[in-house]
Amino acid sequence: MIGCAAGDFYCRQLICSYHLMQKSRDLMKTFANMICLLLLLFPGIVLAFGYADAHGNGSPIPGFNAVSLGLGGARAIGFGDALSILTNPAVIYRIPGTSLTMSVGPAVLVETVEDSTGRKINNWIALGNLSAAMKFQQSSRLAIAAGIARITDSSFEGIYHVRGETPGPNYGNVIETLELTVTGGLYEAAAGFSWRPAAWMNVGLSGGLRFGQVDFDSTYLDRIDPENDTLISWGWDENSFCWHAGIIIPLSLASLGVSWASPSEHYDGRIAAGAILYTGEFRQGAFGGEIEIIDPGDANALQARIIGQFHPAGSLTFRGAFTFSDRGDEIKRQGIGLALGAGIAFGKLTLNSAYSWSSIDRGGITFGYTEPEDVKLSTSILSVGLNWNP
Repeated sequence: MIGCAAGDFYCRQLICSYHLMQKSRDLMKTFANMICLLLLLFPGIVLAFGYADAHGNGSPIPGFNAVSLGLGGARAIGFGDALSILTNPAVIYRIPGTSLTMSVGPAVLVETVEDSTGRKINNWIALGNLSAAMKFQQSSRLAIAAGIARITDSSFEGIYHVRGETPGPNYGNVIETLELTVTGGLYEAAAGFSWRPAAWMNVGLSGGLRFGQVDFDSTYLDRIDPENDTLISWGWDENSFCWHAGIIIPLSLASLGVSWASPSEHYDGRIAAGAILYTGEFRQGAFGGEIEIIDPGDANALQARIIGQFHPAGSLTFRGAFTFSDRGDEIKRQGIGLALGAGIAFGKLTLNSAYSWSSIDRGGITFGYTEPEDVKLSTSILSVGLNWNP
């Protein structure tokens, strides 16, 4: 089985070692129950992106709040949201005054595997979006902000049944069940500033802590001989410094942006560049695009976005995005995505919402299979949030 242990271990290889663990089985189960109790008391936020990412650096969450989710997770360009302190800190200067943003939302994930026996579907529901940030305008040239958000997720829930293939009373019946549960991911908490040294340029810098953990629980159930039932648990955690830098060049009817995010042990560095074009002097509409390179110089994974924002009325805003991704690693993966968002203002308070759908096709090993298969993973995320500008 893939996923019964860290890396690419197969279940058949683990079964031999299970028999050597029988004397410690009760102790392991007691420890596993303690882990489960802790997870119930301190629930992790789960947003699964598939088996392969559960064993790598996880998957980046496509937009940290309702505003950025509606823009396809734009990093280099934006419209002044306070949470830009975690993507391109130079962007927070764009809207004067003080602002507060908070968002939360669920996710629905469906993994489809096609093999010689047909199509198998695995799906689950998770919490996919949680963040908060606040920004202050210190002077006409300086703005500061601080924020926290969940930035990646490594979670996965899978179950695979093995049926008897030998003629006899158990032929065609489930004789083994393999289960894998992965929870956790990374957060970032950072503070920084946006400074306008000249009328044609904003620069930004932020730094803080990137932290989190991932827990794996792999269960083997022997339907013929329950004495062989085994649960194995392991995991990793990270606490490291992170920083972001960015530049915004505002033009009369356009804006150019570049941003950089530092790498760490379980997070790939990334660089993004893009542009926004405004329609008319009142900037009621805007559209643009950006290119993001994840893990530059190594995997060189690509994320491209086309975004748009429109104000049909002073209190109403619509957002949208189309995205294309090419993971560019040893497992070839390409995907597309669509995002839609809206905001309605009630005085100083704005209610934002967004829906994001993405689909990734890949060929490779997945949970429960010993040979490469065709896998499709679709992710739907709904986010709601509040922006307050006192």
